[in-house]
Amino acid sequence: MSYFVPIQVALVLFPFLSILLTIPFAIYSYRKFGSITFMRIFVLFTFIFYLMTAFFMTVLPLPDMDLVANSKAPDPQLIPFHFVADFINQTKLVLSDPSTYLPALTQNVVIQPLFNIFLLLPLGVYLRYYFRLSMGKTTLIAFFLIFFFFEITQLTGLFFLYPHAYRLFDVDDLMLNTLGGFIGYVLAPLFTFFLPSRERMDQTSHERSERVSFVRRFLACVIDWFLLNVTTSLLTWLHLLPFSEIGSSGSDYYKKIIWQILLIFLYFIVLPSLTNGLTLGKWIVHIRIVRIGESRVKFKHLLVRYGLLYYLIGGLILIPLNEQIPKITTPELTLILFAISATTAFLFAIHISINFFAKDKRLFYEKMSRTTEVSTYQLKKEQA
Repeated sequence: MSYFVPIQVALVLFPFLSILLTIPFAIYSYRKFGSITFMRIFVLFTFIFYLMTAFFMTVLPLPDMDLVANSKAPDPQLIPFHFVADFINQTKLVLSDPSTYLPALTQNVVIQPLFNIFLLLPLGVYLRYYFRLSMGKTTLIAFFLIFFFFEITQLTGLFFLYPHAYRLFDVDDLMLNTLGGFIGYVLAPLFTFFLPSRERMDQTSHERSERVSFVRRFLACVIDWFLLNVTTSLLTWLHLLPFSEIGSSGSDYYKKIIWQILLIFLYFIVLPSLTNGLTLGKWIVHIRIVRIGESRVKFKHLLVRYGLLYYLIGGLILIPLNEQIPKITTPELTLILFAISATTAFLFAIHISINFFAKDKRLFYEKMSRTTEVSTYQLKKEQA
């Protein structure tokens, strides 16, 4: 049952790791391939889950700290093929007696070597199928590096969390792990024949790169606002601003509002007018703003676009939610402002939902400014 503990731990932790990796993975996909495909998500995230499980297999279950401190570190096993001698000396197998076959297969002298073979077998499959490594690179780089990472983890007592190693270093593990990776590499076509090839996966990504989805636009927006928050924090650290985050709450309410108005004007309106529709977030995911029917978006078009989005919609939603509003208005007016905020947010969400399924996916502020967002990934590929 101890083999199931690492799998259970990986199943519990993997969703949290997936959340942490979602934005970095999306950025990587848009930068390198121009789009995100389900198959690439499936392959890479199952690969990450496999690596987590394999790592936990080598370190879990964790022993009691006092027990390790009061015991001697296990001596390394440096004799090659020692597992063969263990099998010969301890096996219950009698070739002439079929009744011994099943009990022999459940002995540790059989299960442990098989476990070490199967531990890195999936790695060989992944490295050949998705990463397209040669046999030499797979064996020399991947298996040895990953194995030694596992062994260093054990030899250092989980990176010195424990006073000394609590698991045995066994040279047979290295041999059997490498054999498992080799078998996985050779048998990879048998496990992946029903999956699209890496070349087909890349081709599909490139074909979809011209689409500017809401997910792609949202990611660019997240990156942009993250950078603006970092900038605000940096200016605060330099004592150039009296507050540390962007928002409309707190005692510095009016100063924050003015700062947001200035940031939006400089970053989303002035900057793209000078960079032909680019912000840093849009540049990262390979999109830019264009004026329909024209080669370059102008300042006035951006002013209409982002004035409607941030100054109008953003203002109607966020300003009434400020904690200072009840202090400077009557309860009736506060309720009216809150209703305006909730109604605006609801209608804007409905508007996005409808346009998500519509053929023309431009939102109202894009139609009124006659601007849209286009992919720059194909243009970059042609120029390369």
